[in-house]
Amino acid sequence: MGEPPTTCSFEELVQSKLFTFYVGTEKRAFVVHSKAIAATSWYFHALVNNGMAQSQEGSVEYPDMDPGDFARYVEYAYRYDYTVPLPGIDRAARSNVINGNAHSCEDAPSPAEPEPEPEPEPVQELETEDWGVPSWAKRKPAKRKPAKRTDALRKRFDERSYLTPLEPKTAMLIDQMPKSNITFEQDFTRIFLAHARLYTFACMRLVDPLKRLTLQKLHQTLRGFKLYKQRVGDVVELARYAYDHGENRKSDGTIDELRKLVVEYIACEVSTIGKHEAFMLLLQEGGEFVADFWRIIADVNLGL
Repeated sequence: MGEPPTTCSFEELVQSKLFTFYVGTEKRAFVVHSKAIAATSWYFHALVNNGMAQSQEGSVEYPDMDPGDFARYVEYAYRYDYTVPLPGIDRAARSNVINGNAHSCEDAPSPAEPEPEPEPEPVQELETEDWGVPSWAKRKPAKRKPAKRTDALRKRFDERSYLTPLEPKTAMLIDQMPKSNITFEQDFTRIFLAHARLYTFACMRLVDPLKRLTLQKLHQTLRGFKLYKQRVGDVVELARYAYDHGENRKSDGTIDELRKLVVEYIACEVSTIGKHEAFMLLLQEGGEFVADFWRIIADVNLGL
């Protein structure tokens, strides 16, 4: 039900009627092609085509949505991916280190990478093709054909490339890739929340492929995230958002995918996160996070 209901050629897309979204308290206008939006989910297909007032007027208001988040959705509608925001700079963390007020700011350990498996030793193949065949009947090796005069030209032709590492598409793909941090002062809160808010938007508007994409990109970001002590608060804010806005646990115990991703990451890093004041405050707030967290701890028998 949530999959895009229609497909269209790019020519049809750019020739479709325009639809305007007024987003945020300032009603920032986003003018988009209706078929680009309609193809993302049944919800948007109905919005622009059901004949109701909004589809006839060609506009709708989303006052409670952040324009930056909606811009990422529009980018997804056209490109099937979205640009990841840049990290913020935590000047307070930098100032604390300069003044000697912070705890050790040694580099956090890089995420563990599995050791490559040793390559198997090559097995010598037994020549069985000519067993039992008289020596006079064995095939002689084929003579190598002399190189053609055009071989060098063909090689040069095949290896030719017209693109450079700085092509616009390459730059776009780099902007869309999940980011990793390299210093303790890089605040990843805005990056975490950009993925999380877009996930919530996709759930509400039934854009299932975007929902999966946000989870994938957030998962990759967390995998590459160096958990400095100064950055535990970034993860706590992500958890707080997931449990303030995510779907509550179902009667069969199923946890919302965003919540599950975040709480499992926290459990994996509990030796660092569990000692932080921000995490203690999150536990004191109670709610479903506490139950989900301790259930995971009990399941893996961490013995905390």
